Amino acid sequence: MKRQDEIRESYIRVFIPVCASIFFIFESDVHCVYTAYEYGHKTFQKQLFPNISNASSSEESLCETNTSSQAYKDEQVVQQVVARWGVYINLAQGVPLVFSSLLFSSLSDSMGRKPLLFIVAIGFFTKQLLMTLAMVMEWNIYLFPFFTLIEGASGSWITENAIAYAVVADITNAGKHRSFLMTLLSLVSGTGFSVGTFVSGYIVTEIGYEYSMAVSCGSAGLAIMTICFIPETVSKTQRRKSNFSSIGNLKDMIQFYTKDDPSSPNSTRFRYLTAILAFYFAMGAKFGAFAFEVFYLLGPPFCFRPKEISIFETVKTSISKLVVILGMKPMQRCLMDELIALIGILSCTAMFVLFGVAQTETFLYIAVAVGCFVSCIPAILRAIMSKMTPQDKQGVLFVSTGVLFGSIAVAENICNLSSSVIGGAIYSETVALYRGTAYFVLTGYLVLSAFLLLAFIKNDKKNHNRKDYIAVE
Repeated sequence: MKRQDEIRESYIRVFIPVCASIFFIFESDVHCVYTAYEYGHKTFQKQLFPNISNASSSEESLCETNTSSQAYKDEQVVQQVVARWGVYINLAQGVPLVFSSLLFSSLSDSMGRKPLLFIVAIGFFTKQLLMTLAMVMEWNIYLFPFFTLIEGASGSWITENAIAYAVVADITNAGKHRSFLMTLLSLVSGTGFSVGTFVSGYIVTEIGYEYSMAVSCGSAGLAIMTICFIPETVSKTQRRKSNFSSIGNLKDMIQFYTKDDPSSPNSTRFRYLTAILAFYFAMGAKFGAFAFEVFYLLGPPFCFRPKEISIFETVKTSISKLVVILGMKPMQRCLMDELIALIGILSCTAMFVLFGVAQTETFLYIAVAVGCFVSCIPAILRAIMSKMTPQDKQGVLFVSTGVLFGSIAVAENICNLSSSVIGGAIYSETVALYRGTAYFVLTGYLVLSAFLLLAFIKNDKKNHNRKDYIAVE
C-alpha cells in the first residue's frame, strides 16, 4: 500500500508516459487503417477496371455523378468490393480480439498492467511491418486480413486503451479528478487519431502508400519505447494470488452486472446495465461508421483524394477534441456527467443524419460542426461507471483486467466486431441504392443509447443520488 500511495502522490510521472504511449498507438493504428483502406480502393480499381484506373498517381479518383453513366456504375462495383474486403479485415481483427480481451482481463490483475501494454504494441508493430512489405512487393491484397489477425490476437487498441484507463483508476480516487484525467486521456488518444489521419493522406499523396505504412510501423515502435517508462501501478501485494481463469473472469463480469455487491450499496445493477448498454450502442455507431467512411468519401459525389480525406477527418476530430478541452470543465460545473454524455449522443445523431443526406463538401463540414460534442461520449460514460465502482474492481470495468474496466473492454470488443461488420456490410449492399443508408441505420444505435441514458438519469433522481457517487475503498 505504501508504494500505491507514492504512485498516487506522483501520478504525473505515470500519467505522462501513459499518454505518450496512447498517442503513438492511436497515431499508428489510424494511420495504418486509412493507408490500408485507400490502398485497397486503388488496388481494386486497378484490378477490376485497369483501362480506366491509372495507377501512376495516388491522387486520382474516379468521380462521376451521373448515375446512368458506365463510369458511375463501375465505381459502385469498386465500392461494393472494397467494402466487403473491409468487412473481412474487421472480422479478422474482431473475432480473435473478443477472446484475447477475455484472456487479458484475467491476466492484468495478476501480472500487472505493463506487460499487456507491451503485447498490444508489439502486435501493432508486427502487423504494420507485414503490410509495408506487402505493399512494397505487391502481395495479394487479401493477405491483409491475415495480417490483421495478429493485431486482434494481441489485444488491439481497445485493450491498450482500456489498460490505460485502468492505470488512471489505479493512481486516482473516484471523483471529478478521475473524470478529468480520463477525459484528458481521451483527448490524447483523439490527438493521436488526428495526427495519424492528417499525416497519412499527405504521405500517400507525396511519396506513396508503402512509405505511409512504414511511418505507421515506426509509430508503433515508438509506442513500445514509451511503455518502458511507465511504472507498474499494481503492486505485488495487490495482484491476485490465484491462477488466472478466463472463464472465471467472464463469470465475474456477468455477476458484476447481474448481482448486487453488498460492499457497494449505491452501485445498483440497473445503473450498471443501462450505463454499459448506452456505452455499447454509442460506440457501436462510431465503429460502424468508421468501417466505411473512407470509402464513402472516396466515391461520388465527393470523390475525395487521400489528402482531402486527411484534412476532413482531422478537422472533424480536432473540432470535437477542442470542444472537450475548452468546454468539459465549464460543463461539469453546470451539468451532471450523464447530461453531458446525452448532449454528445444527440450531437452525433444529428451529424450522422446530415452525413447521410449530404451532397456537397460544404454540407459535410456543416455536419462536423453539428457533431462537435461527440468526443464527450466515451470518456464521460467510462467515468460514470468508474465512479460507481469500488477500487478493487476497477479492472473488471475498464480493461478486461478486473471487473469494471474489463467489462467495458469486452463490450468495446464485441461492439467493434459486430458494428464494424454490420456497418461495412450495410454500406456494401446499399451503396448502389442510396449511399447514406448505412448512416441512417447507425442513428438507431444512438437513439437507443439516448433512451438508456434517460432511464439512467430517471433512476438516479428516484434514488436522490445526484451529488456524486461514493467510492468504496
